[in-house]
Amino acid sequence: MKRSGNIIRHIGGMIRRTIAVFLSRETPLYVKALLAAGLLYALSPYDLIPDWIPVAGLMDDLALAALLISWASGYRPS
Repeated sequence: MKRSGNIIRHIGGMIRRTIAVFLSRETPLYVKALLAAGLLYALSPYDLIPDWIPVAGLMDDLALAALLISWASGYRPS
């Protein structure tokens, strides 16, 4: 039970970092554009690996979103 709370807290932190990147004036426009395009791709039903393929279909979207958020967070001052 404790583990699921930790995952939810981690996802919440990722969402907060994403919003902070978009709202920060110091974040370059190209970083915001790439982050937005990548997240739209991850939410899109058209994927490189379709979502109906068990595990792999969802994992590629989650990995892409996590990598983009991590990369874009480096451009926002703490």
